Amino acid sequence: MRRPPTDRREAVVLIPALDEAATIASVVRIARSAAIGAVLVIDDGSRDGTAEAAAAAGAEVLRLDENVGKGGALAAGARSRGEAVVVLLDADLTGLVTRHVRALARPVLEGRADMTRGVFVGGRWATALAQRMLPVLNGQRALLREGLLAVPGLDDSRYGVEVAIGDHAKAQGWRTLDVPLLGVSQVVKEEKRGVVRGVLIRLRMYAEIVWAYLRRPLLSRTPRASGPRRGDAPGKGVAPKRGDGAPHDLPRPSPAVQRKAPRR
Repeated sequence: MRRPPTDRREAVVLIPALDEAATIASVVRIARSAAIGAVLVIDDGSRDGTAEAAAAAGAEVLRLDENVGKGGALAAGARSRGEAVVVLLDADLTGLVTRHVRALARPVLEGRADMTRGVFVGGRWATALAQRMLPVLNGQRALLREGLLAVPGLDDSRYGVEVAIGDHAKAQGWRTLDVPLLGVSQVVKEEKRGVVRGVLIRLRMYAEIVWAYLRRPLLSRTPRASGPRRGDAPGKGVAPKRGDGAPHDLPRPSPAVQRKAPRR
């Protein structure tokens, strides 16, 4: 059941996961230790005990009946909550510590930024290099829940969700702050799934990201917000990139993600 909105700005950590039983518990424990709010794992049709491992580590778990992709899982998780701010973390992170989660959350919680975006620094060279080349693809973020749910095409964006969020943020003039995540990296798909299956999953991921770029013209017709929000002047260290923008009305949920989590 969706929780009612709260009066003051609070946060929830959303962790979409598909067959991440080997790493989900460590990410959940770090997220909980940051003490910024509840931790919700959205189990996107896992078959390996991801939900059980997440629950054992102290997370709330929303189990989807079928795989809807990363974007759809985030949409389902955000719709099930009432906190004003969502912190997004991947389920396969390594090197994550408490201060990283707080550094992502605080600028948005304090109204100094509309979105933060993590940037891997000093971790594994492959993931750090990928972040330097395409920082828009980093999945570690904090933003307003209404803003996330207003992203055009969110429900069916799958691995292209970061592209969709970035495009919407730019179109709406969100104040965006990049947050260095020193020592953070990810377990690559070839390590998790084996070389052959991992390569196939990676190719599918790239195809979904390319599709997200190709369909940008179809999704770029969202009207710009009417004007800046008063009282949200950026704080020290936060450079507004295009000005303020208020989120639009929430999109209707797709049938694939309207299911409730079973009572545990």
